[in-house]
Amino acid sequence: MRNDEREISRKIIKALQKHQRPKFFDTNRLIFAAISSFFVMTIYAAYVWEKQPRVTITDLEVYHNVIISSETNIKMVLEFTTAHLKNRQCKAAAYFYYKNGSQVRSNIYGYQTTDGQLSTGESFRTPYEYSDYNNFTLYIPNKYFQKGDYTATVTTYCDSKFLGNIKTFQFTIGR
Repeated sequence: MRNDEREISRKIIKALQKHQRPKFFDTNRLIFAAISSFFVMTIYAAYVWEKQPRVTITDLEVYHNVIISSETNIKMVLEFTTAHLKNRQCKAAAYFYYKNGSQVRSNIYGYQTTDGQLSTGESFRTPYEYSDYNNFTLYIPNKYFQKGDYTATVTTYCDSKFLGNIKTFQFTIGR
C-alpha cells in the first residue's frame, strides 16, 4: 500500500505543478492583453490628436446671386474651429472645378492660384490657442464663370500646409 500512496502522491504533485506553471498562450491572458493594448493605444492616439494643430470646418452655407457693388456674387459663409494655431497665419480658400472635375482656369489677379486655377480666399490669424469662427465669408463674382455646372471645394491652410477638412458644394451658373 505504501507504493500506491507514493504513486498517488506523485500524481497529485505532478498535477499541481502542471496547473501552477504559467501558460504563455493562455486564452484569458491574450484577451486581457489585447483589450489593455487597445485602451492604451486609444488613449495615446487621443492625446497625440489633441496636440495637433488643426482647423475643422463645421458648417458651410452658400448663397447665390448676392449683390455687392452692383455685381452678382456667390457668397460662402464658413464656421470653423482652430486648435494649437495661436498667432499663425492661416487662409480659408475655395477652388472651382467644372462638372467633369477639371479645374476652372483663371488669369484674373486676386482670383487665381499660382498654377492658374480659379479660386478665392481670405487670410486669418488665430488670436488664441483655441478659436471659433462664425460668419467667415468668401465671395467670388459670377462673371468669372461661363454658363454651366460647377463644383467647389472649400478648405483651410496654415503656414502653407493643409490643416483640416474639405467641404464641397455644387452650383449652376445660368446667364
